[in-house]
Amino acid sequence: MQVKVFEAPDMATALKLVKESLGPEALILSTRSVRKGKGGLLGKPVLEVTAAIESPEPAPRPVMPASAAANLYGRALGAAPVSEPVAAEPEVNYADLWRRRKVIDPLEQELDALKGQVSSLNVDSLRSEINELKELVKGAVESRGVAEPAPAAARRPGQPAIVRMMEALLARGLSEGVAEVIVKRALRNYPPKDRTITLEAFLAAAMVDLIRVTHPLAPGRGPRTLALIGPTGVGKTTTVAKLAADFLLNQGRKIALVTIDIYRIAAAEQLKVYGEIMQLPVDVVLSPEQLRQVLERHRDKDLILIDTAGRSPRDKAGIDELEKFIGEGSGVENHLVLSATTREQELFGAIRRFGRLPIDSLIFTKLDECEGLGSILNVHFKHDCPLSYLTNGQRVPEDLLPADPRQLAGMVMGKLKE
Repeated sequence: MQVKVFEAPDMATALKLVKESLGPEALILSTRSVRKGKGGLLGKPVLEVTAAIESPEPAPRPVMPASAAANLYGRALGAAPVSEPVAAEPEVNYADLWRRRKVIDPLEQELDALKGQVSSLNVDSLRSEINELKELVKGAVESRGVAEPAPAAARRPGQPAIVRMMEALLARGLSEGVAEVIVKRALRNYPPKDRTITLEAFLAAAMVDLIRVTHPLAPGRGPRTLALIGPTGVGKTTTVAKLAADFLLNQGRKIALVTIDIYRIAAAEQLKVYGEIMQLPVDVVLSPEQLRQVLERHRDKDLILIDTAGRSPRDKAGIDELEKFIGEGSGVENHLVLSATTREQELFGAIRRFGRLPIDSLIFTKLDECEGLGSILNVHFKHDCPLSYLTNGQRVPEDLLPADPRQLAGMVMGKLKE
């Protein structure tokens, strides 16, 4: 890995230097404001940015062969393996292995989810669900007449439409229980009026009514105080900056930034850099009493955004401390930030443990680093907590997406990569 330190008068100039020196794929490791020169502490502040890149010329992202993908899913369905010509084994380095985890992790996640479902399987309940689905299909066929040609969304010789629907949903990482709920909703409109609609579009349309969203920063909702909470490394500080920039850009109203993250190195400095760029006040808070004083001082603001320290879901003492700042009765809306790249079981654990705090919505980050987004709906449906925002990159504020059921359903049911 190549690491370099850049100095510039502002963030825009620093980012330009990083891009020119290391290229657009460089990662920002840290930022801080330093004073140099003869003036010492009285000298002019300079922004110091530490950036890195894995190698001077990053290797192209490996693509999983179509035959390998077919074998992975074929084995689950009992199909014979697909063979392909034997080729020389390419040399694999650490960077290649790290990138291939993006293909392997979703499969391991799906396997873990299936193990949990098998261990708690209720055979009688499953039989009842299957019978109910059969009756729905039977009623739909009888109402349309068996002689009517099948729509494009269900047409495949020798395979019922309901099987194709389940296969399509399971292949995108949705759990069996969630897939059954979606298929039930889809069968209410089966066969579709549009006879040329694809299976993916048909299922996406069925998902839309099942996805709950909330828009806490919508115009006309009045002054708000929002805190972003969640595990370490999910992108809370960057998401705070995105929310502030989007609110400032689209509504042009008064904002204040607050951080109670005094544990992570340079966390406050990072938020201060964003504050300087957007010309917003930034307060560092050390105690619950000080937080109340700061909120009182900024009561004229239209929006107060609070950045919190990342906590391990298993850190009971840390969550207890967080509860003293923004627990029940604090008047603060808590939005739980989760990474879409996290294993599903860990997502469930994070929601369960952070649930000791009042949680108003879920925010999912790092969608651009995922091969599939089915886990988002698995978590959303199981915990019945609305989605507010999604982020799909590091750009501020471009990579911030207000949660939209139709858009999310389309992303989940996007074409599978070969």
